[in-house]
Amino acid sequence: MAVYTQITHVEAQKLFKPIGEIKRLEGIKEGVENTNYLIYLNDSKKYILTIFEKRTKEIDLPYFNNLMKLFHKNGISCPLSVTVNNHNLFKIKDKPCCIYTFVEGRPIQDANKEQLVSLGKSVANLHQSGESSELFRKNMMLIPSWRHITESFSENNPKINSLEYKYILENINNLQDKFPINLRQINIHADLFKDNIFFLDNQVSGFIDFFFSCTDTVIYDLATFANAWFFEGNKFVEDDYLIFIKSYLQKFKLTNEEKDNFNFYLKVSAIRFFLTRLYDLHFNKEGNVKHKNPIEFFEIFKFHEKNNIQDLF
Repeated sequence: MAVYTQITHVEAQKLFKPIGEIKRLEGIKEGVENTNYLIYLNDSKKYILTIFEKRTKEIDLPYFNNLMKLFHKNGISCPLSVTVNNHNLFKIKDKPCCIYTFVEGRPIQDANKEQLVSLGKSVANLHQSGESSELFRKNMMLIPSWRHITESFSENNPKINSLEYKYILENINNLQDKFPINLRQINIHADLFKDNIFFLDNQVSGFIDFFFSCTDTVIYDLATFANAWFFEGNKFVEDDYLIFIKSYLQKFKLTNEEKDNFNFYLKVSAIRFFLTRLYDLHFNKEGNVKHKNPIEFFEIFKFHEKNNIQDLF
């Protein structure tokens, strides 16, 4: 989330006319992908207006909205797209946008035991729901994105020659032909970072930001979650991870093949976020955005080269 596209009260009200009168709108500065506004109506209702920027393709929006609808139907608290005059996809300033229901709660940075247990149950429920649908969208943020980013660096920015990037590039060449083909595919969130999971009273109150969701192996989603939640200062927080994974596995069972590929996907996920953060740092100059440090995920990648936390299953 970020603010790339500035809109006025009048422009927003035109879109919200069938829903209600806008009291005020606030740009949400967290995140780096799309433009988001928190909309307050005079009747005290709140909505999120999301304006989709370059990385989110308009053709994918029906999948994202249908997946959130599926999750919500299965008891997962998440945003729902609002339908106005039989449409839930709109345009503002010639950009695609959607209006979403508001999810109560706030993200946390340091989880206590009760919150970790709730996380385990909630992520497991999310994966159970994702397994129950035939919705499909290819994961474009792994090999297709790796190729796009590395080609962009070589063609447009020869200054991208850090030792970290060169090291990751070598590992991409080693890993890209080793993706397993025998793992079950489900609909996953694919971006389960701390700012995308909300809490109320030590319990998960909802998931947001489904705009990288796709059909891929559950172990990739779990790997992204582990990398995002259980590293502090480049150190793996094993005790917290063990509390989470015990709770998770009580609700969702992994196959032996999935467990055996956990380390592979932990490295794959670290590469994905190292590359996109590095790309955004050099190419994404628009909007009021605070870029995140790609080196964090380089260090996480290096950790998984030396350690195999799949042994903790």
